[in-house]
Amino acid sequence: MSRGFVTIGIDTEQDQVKYSYALALSVKQSDPNSEVCLIVDKDKSDTVPGKYYDAFDYIVELPFGNSGHKDGFHGSNLWQLIHCSPFEETIYLDNDTIVKNTNIELLWDTYSNCDFAVSDTAKSYRNVSCDKRKRFEIEKQYNLPQLYFNFIYFKRDSQTAIEWFKMADPVFQNWREVYNVFFKEKKPPTFDKNIVCNLITHLLDLEDEIKQPTNMLYDFNAVAQGLWHEDIPSEWTEILNYWYTDKHKVMVENNVINSGIIHYQDKGFLTDDIIGFLRTAVENSNRRKATA
Repeated sequence: MSRGFVTIGIDTEQDQVKYSYALALSVKQSDPNSEVCLIVDKDKSDTVPGKYYDAFDYIVELPFGNSGHKDGFHGSNLWQLIHCSPFEETIYLDNDTIVKNTNIELLWDTYSNCDFAVSDTAKSYRNVSCDKRKRFEIEKQYNLPQLYFNFIYFKRDSQTAIEWFKMADPVFQNWREVYNVFFKEKKPPTFDKNIVCNLITHLLDLEDEIKQPTNMLYDFNAVAQGLWHEDIPSEWTEILNYWYTDKHKVMVENNVINSGIIHYQDKGFLTDDIIGFLRTAVENSNRRKATA
């Protein structure tokens, strides 16, 4: 059974593909044999800068075009994953994610008995469970699932995956109308992919079937880190010190993250130095393979 990682990298006025590139490099730093697919807008595969090609095994176009092109909410294309993943067994990751020193085989084994799986647990930078109260404020108010959809595992031909993505199609493409119908008392201020995914899961009553905890997942959403500030900025790098070492460890304040899947979310986290460390690690690994 073919299996691999996919991520969405829509080209905009700013270079968004570099985040997918860093993710792909980090996957291959953990496991050089892993395959990674970049999903881009329809008719846009030729616009991916050539300097990024080496990290991707596949570049696939969204078959139905970018449904978020008008408002810039490109996460609304998630419903198309099942139509464009080249793998029978897929792990989707948001592009603002890096995979650090992770046992990829163990990761696949964790989900081998699942048809469709999303984690209901994640860690903060302190290496303790994330604070779900503000992270899932809307979900809690409306009694929705509280799952982390920055990481999704699915088997392409499974009935659960087919059912979930079939429902995701109209919900994502009409998310404003769905908000107006479902969120009567308190409405999310704008499009939120995670809220929409949890709503889809609720509509299908699939929470118990698909939730699968993992101790590998970190979620750096600013409001879920257990910070004591009353006014927490949306970008955690504004108030926390962090370092990325050439040993591929992430340090935030006095906390070290040696391995895991880190959904860092704050685009300010990714620097040219980090990309350089990852690129060098993959190049050295490829060089060793070639001379073995």
